[in-house]
Amino acid sequence: MTPLDDALTALSGPETPPSRAERAAHLAALMRETRAHADAAVAAIDADFGGRPGPETLLTEVAMVVGATQHARRHLRRWMRPERVVLPPHTWPSTARVERVPLGTVGILGPWNYPLQLALVPLAAALAGGNRAILHPSEHTPRTAELIARIVERAVPDRARCVNGGADVAQAIAAAPLDGLFFTGSTGTGRHVMRAASENLVPVTLELGGKSPALIRADADLDAAAASIMAGKLLNAGQTCVAPDYVLVPRDRLDDLVAALRRATRALYPDPDGPDYAAIARPADRDRLAALTADAHAVPLMDTPPRPPRMGAVALIDPGPDHPAMRDEIFGPVLPVIPYDDPAQARGFINARPCPLALYVYGRDTAAARDEARAIPSGGAVINEAVIHVGIHQLPFGGAGASGMGAYHGQEGFRAFTRPRSIMVARRSLARLVRPPYGKTVDRITRALIG
Repeated sequence: MTPLDDALTALSGPETPPSRAERAAHLAALMRETRAHADAAVAAIDADFGGRPGPETLLTEVAMVVGATQHARRHLRRWMRPERVVLPPHTWPSTARVERVPLGTVGILGPWNYPLQLALVPLAAALAGGNRAILHPSEHTPRTAELIARIVERAVPDRARCVNGGADVAQAIAAAPLDGLFFTGSTGTGRHVMRAASENLVPVTLELGGKSPALIRADADLDAAAASIMAGKLLNAGQTCVAPDYVLVPRDRLDDLVAALRRATRALYPDPDGPDYAAIARPADRDRLAALTADAHAVPLMDTPPRPPRMGAVALIDPGPDHPAMRDEIFGPVLPVIPYDDPAQARGFINARPCPLALYVYGRDTAAARDEARAIPSGGAVINEAVIHVGIHQLPFGGAGASGMGAYHGQEGFRAFTRPRSIMVARRSLARLVRPPYGKTVDRITRALIG
């Protein structure tokens, strides 16, 4: 038997869904073990990346998992409460309610860019929903994958198993007859995952990437916008699915924005070789990102380029819609800056492309900025800030179209790993009057029902 077969066997079998107290205990155990391994997570991710700031790991990985478990425990009673349903008069005095029930045994396929968070936050949602789970952390962060396996084994050995290995293991999980599948990664890989899951009609939640735009309105405070954009862009050196992927700016403010971007970058990272700036984790990505700057007007945003495996931040000035930097998600510290002549042109530019995972609009007139966001479909939108919405557990997180399917975080995570089930208690009602043999009475009743 393979490790996946062993995990499926260990987690198989019918069961009564765990009680609220049991689910709260599972979440508490996951929180406890994540906290206990916080320093180990900093060390493992730093080693896997070849350089990752400890505060970033604690903030974006450990704190996210702890926050997700705390939020779920705090709201679990309300999430699990059955919803009473008012039935139509002809069914009275019957009663009904809708409850959320676990999917069963689910698979969670995690990525490499936030390896701890994007494996254990979905696990927290799965545990809140009363499920069992099989996790596959990314093979590109092997030390962190081993750590995740240790956390899961110590926290919830009877509820989850971690199956480490290469892409073949992830493919096997995607093709397994599970009750649900959760995947975070690229759009291209997401298509393969969904195709594999469809063979067994496994419901999927896909958290994918996308080219998340930042739209600068004419009335924006450029220095404030630049500081926000670069903080979001250079978090984890741009290896973030919701990082601003390109910027649209009024043409007459292009030069001023580029200058503001340089000031913001220097203020954030006065020493690009220092401990606050993350490395580009994979050699192939360093080569790919370097190639993006080869045939474009590239403006360095740092005074001195850092040494590999780090990469300096660069603005690409109006690279053109067919440039590689405008076709695929960048996932690094390269930022195209595109001038526009009027707001309708900017909206049209964004809307002509696949739906982004996030949209950032900057402007002093927040009402107008909000209207702008409403006119541009996206998974989520933020006015005058970037990335911050991902850390708020009360907000659903997910994409649409090429940027994803379904949502999670907070109650949406609970809903992603459960399904609605109706339970009706039938009592003597008018329904008995429409049974065969049919006649004039049934005819009058049916005609009354349809008006």
